[in-house]
Amino acid sequence: MSKKKIYAFFVLLGDVALLYASLYLALLVRNFSFPGENLYGPLLAPFGALFLVWIAFLFICNFYDPLFFKNKLLYLKNIIVFLFLSILSGTAYFYLLPELDLTPRAVLIITSINAAVLLTLWRYLFSFFYGRNNFKDKVIIVGSCPEVEEVADKEMGHLGYEIIAVFTKKEVITDKVIRTFGELEEYAKRADVAVLTPEVRNDKSFIKSIFASLPLRMKYMEFSHFYEEVTRKIPLYSVDELWFLENVSRKRNKAGEILKRICDILISLVGLLVTGVLFPIIYLAIKINSKGDVIFKQERVGRGGKRFTLYKFRTMREREEGDNPWREKEENQVTAVGKVLRKLHIDEFPQFYNLLKGDITIVGPRPEWARTASMFEEEIPFYNLRHMVCPGITGWAQICYKPSTSTEEAKEKFKYDLYYIKNRTLLMDVVIFLKTVL
Repeated sequence: MSKKKIYAFFVLLGDVALLYASLYLALLVRNFSFPGENLYGPLLAPFGALFLVWIAFLFICNFYDPLFFKNKLLYLKNIIVFLFLSILSGTAYFYLLPELDLTPRAVLIITSINAAVLLTLWRYLFSFFYGRNNFKDKVIIVGSCPEVEEVADKEMGHLGYEIIAVFTKKEVITDKVIRTFGELEEYAKRADVAVLTPEVRNDKSFIKSIFASLPLRMKYMEFSHFYEEVTRKIPLYSVDELWFLENVSRKRNKAGEILKRICDILISLVGLLVTGVLFPIIYLAIKINSKGDVIFKQERVGRGGKRFTLYKFRTMREREEGDNPWREKEENQVTAVGKVLRKLHIDEFPQFYNLLKGDITIVGPRPEWARTASMFEEEIPFYNLRHMVCPGITGWAQICYKPSTSTEEAKEKFKYDLYYIKNRTLLMDVVIFLKTVL
């Protein structure tokens, strides 16, 4: 029996036990007392039949694949689907069979929620203690590019991968480099995945030699796809006009945009109310601590390249902006009150006004200062296309990388922006928002 089948078998056993535990906990929560045999016993058989349907849903949603848990966003999406299907099927089941007399129906909903939570915790614990080192795909990277060094020694067991070799003629800073086709064939015997870099595709003779050395049983991936999966960003070498046409152009989701806009308005109204309550204290603190205006204003670039004025509470000593695009790294210019405001993110509160106006949204790429945006557009290819989506108060790049203080760091953040632009969904926005506030 293969390791993956062993994993599925033991996880399935745990699921059966936890589904019944979910029912028991639901009765406990609903009745505020431990359910006795007279209450729990009669429900075992009817819920047992329903649990078989739920387990079928788990199989359909790929919950018994040991590597499925590595994609947290996809897992979250599928657990929500499972929760919906479990409640729907349970409602239909007890409606069509009224003689089962499930009262109150809240027990079904609570059981479904308990199951979603417990099944997730079970998979996390099982993967952590057993699956972390047993279900990793061993990877050979074939060829080289600048991004190879970034991932060659990266710990990615939690993602289901382990890089065992890098086959290239070029210099790469890692002790996993192999040079000969004989070594490649030996490593291929215990590898599961071969990742092909642009170096391979650009050399026809190299491709023929690789084809002769690597078995067809292996899974083959383009390096750009592998890099995106393990780093959650897009390698800039893979980005061109065709990439945008294939990955970014899409029909507008009007319903999603309307829902997101409604959320923006509701959050901005609450935020402005809080800002109004705190404003007198913040006003006095800033005025007493340093000279200058309380509100800092700066021209930023919004969706479609449209310019707008962004508002923040001032946290630095006031002076002309001048030509220095990296003033944020001048820590000696941050006032004592400004340090507190930044630490608590209170300096961002005036942006709720921009949010209400529609200049920005809650989640999106950072609205860039107009002066630095012009500079980046000259030095970073396709940088202007990040303006195809509305900028946000928080975003994927903001939670994954520090504020940029150089063009190289701006390139790094742009990789995260591209990942967001390509993969953005309402669910991803919710995840980013929760990571920001928690």
